[in-house]
Amino acid sequence: MTDKHSEPSLILPFLAPLYARFHDLAYAVMRAASGGIMAFFGWEKLFNGDMPRDIELFQQLGLEPAVPLAYFTSILEFAGGIAIAIGLFTRPLAFMLFIQMIVILLMVMIPRGSGFQLSTVWFGVFMYLSVAGSGRLSLDRLLGKQF
Repeated sequence: MTDKHSEPSLILPFLAPLYARFHDLAYAVMRAASGGIMAFFGWEKLFNGDMPRDIELFQQLGLEPAVPLAYFTSILEFAGGIAIAIGLFTRPLAFMLFIQMIVILLMVMIPRGSGFQLSTVWFGVFMYLSVAGSGRLSLDRLLGKQF
């Protein structure tokens, strides 16, 4: 017996084949865009001189030891972002970035009262990726292994 409420019917049912055909590609684009932008944030910190600012912020927030933590989070953003973009180790890396977004939201953005919108989007994206995995168009899939 099928539950009528499990899948809503489409308002424009003729679009179903289009949605089905592009689902995997759309998911891969979302994963690649999210990972790529996160890698850019990490790059800025690691290679464009933004680390002192982050280290100072960690110290102000009482997140110690500030230097290793700042480097860890920046490397996670950079290397983890690249890996997520190509679909490698997506679940564990997305989960770590999801936790990082919770900390950023609770300790920085919400108390500041501004700038939390983008972090909230990251929170949602990395939560979803940590549950959904890398998808069909991914390096994990190509290797035949996935967390």
